[in-house]
Amino acid sequence: MNFKKRKKIIAVIREGHSDYCVIKHLIVSIFKCHCSVELQEDNFFEFESLNISQSLQKYLATARRENDYSRYSDHAEELKDRIFQVLHTALGKISKETEIPLSNQDVLILSADTELVLDPNNRKRDDIIKATISKLESVIWLAVEDFYDRMVTYCYSYTDLPLVLPLVLFPSSEILVASCMYDFRQQNFRALRPKPDLKQKVYETDNIPEAFESGKLEEVLSMYVVPETLNRVYRAIPEARKLIQILSYCSPAGKVRAAECG
Repeated sequence: MNFKKRKKIIAVIREGHSDYCVIKHLIVSIFKCHCSVELQEDNFFEFESLNISQSLQKYLATARRENDYSRYSDHAEELKDRIFQVLHTALGKISKETEIPLSNQDVLILSADTELVLDPNNRKRDDIIKATISKLESVIWLAVEDFYDRMVTYCYSYTDLPLVLPLVLFPSSEILVASCMYDFRQQNFRALRPKPDLKQKVYETDNIPEAFESGKLEEVLSMYVVPETLNRVYRAIPEARKLIQILSYCSPAGKVRAAECG
C-alpha cells in the first residue's frame, strides 16, 4: 500500500440529500475541532441511490412484531446481507468514480433513519431509547464485522479498507440538528414525528426541497451543527456517540478540552 499523502475521502451512504448535509456538517465539525483539519467539499463522496432504508424498515417491523431483536434471527441475517451488499458496492463505486484506491485512512459512513418515534409517555423512556438503540446497533455493528471478515476472504488487507461507521438515527437526521438547537431536557423531541413535526421544528418547514431552495436548511446547519455544539449532540444522541468518540480520537495534538467544542 502506498501511504503517500492524498486527500481523505469521507463517503456517506444515506437516505436523502438533507441527511447527507447534516452528516457532512457533523463530520466537518469533528475534524475541525479535534484534528485541526478543514475538510472541503471534494473530501466528501455522496451516494445518490445506495442505501439500506427498505431493509432496515423491514427488520424493525419484524423485530417489533415478533419482539425479537436477536442478532442471529432470520430478519437480522437479511439486514446483514443487505448491508454487506451495500458496503461492497460502495467500495467499487468510490474507486471507480474517484479513481483513488481506498485505504484505512478513509471513512465510510453507513447512515439511515429509523423513522421510529419512541414512546413519549413511558416514564422510563430514556431506558427504552437506549435499549432499542443498543439492540439495533448490535445487529448493525455485527454486519460491519461480517463485512470485514468477508473482505479478508477476498484477499483484502486492512490497509485497503475504509473505517466503516454506522449512524442510524431515531427517528431521523433532524433529531441530531435539534440537539444542537434546543435543550432536550425541556421537552421530549423523541416524541415528535419526523414529518411534519421534527422537520418543522428544525427547518420551519416539512418540505425539504423548499428548505433547500430558500437556503434555510444550509443556514440552520451552518449556524448550529458546528464544533461548539458537539458536546450537545454527544449528550442527547446516544446513537451518534461511537462515531463522535472514534473520529475525535484522531486528534494529533492530544486531548481537546470539552469546553473548546461546546
